[in-house]
Amino acid sequence: MKALSLCIIENGLVPDGLKSRFGSYPDMIRQWLSPSLPEASFDECSPVSGEALPAADAYDGYLLTGSRHSSYEDGDWIRDIRQFLRQAIDLERPVFGICFGHQIMADAFGGQTIKADNGWGVGAQEYTASLGMPNDKAGVFVFHQDQVTSVPPAAKVIGGSAHCPNGVLEYSFPALSVQFHPEFPAEYVETLANKYGGDVIPTDTSQAAIASLKNIPVDNTRLASNVAGFFRKWTESG
Repeated sequence: MKALSLCIIENGLVPDGLKSRFGSYPDMIRQWLSPSLPEASFDECSPVSGEALPAADAYDGYLLTGSRHSSYEDGDWIRDIRQFLRQAIDLERPVFGICFGHQIMADAFGGQTIKADNGWGVGAQEYTASLGMPNDKAGVFVFHQDQVTSVPPAAKVIGGSAHCPNGVLEYSFPALSVQFHPEFPAEYVETLANKYGGDVIPTDTSQAAIASLKNIPVDNTRLASNVAGFFRKWTESG
């Protein structure tokens, strides 16, 4: 297989006190995706920490993490990511986005993200997504309040949930994104629900989220295989 160089763009930081147990968001992505994409090497860049983004042609492809920030915020680093994404696509570098990554990709390519009227999505949800087979249903981990409400012209919706209908976007150029978190372990989702329940997240929402983790099975390995295939397809054709 062709060796691939991928860069993970870190848009959010694991809350204080949890990194020693769970690692960073780039660490979680490596742990999730590496078994399905062993030919890839992973670097990382942290614009949320003030690091400059690489040149758009510096890597074979890019992955964007989630974040506590909103993609519609007006920070310099967020504007820089939007511009970077357009440059990467002009160079046909494949990009895969998660949560905030999903949202900022939609914003960069002509869609819109807003704070959702239906509130927080936390815990495990059942998604319908054609990531391998039509109308395939699977449990996924979610933790978000914002949603993509206007789909970019070059994108089509290939998955979502009752709570988040525009949950998986596939573009006519080398871009794919998901609102959910395939890189999260269940223990991390439960820890966040407990940490923020009754404060950032309504208590009943956090309690329902913890219950959902026991009721909806989640297996993120299949999506890892699909994302690995996405990067192979676009880098081998490039």
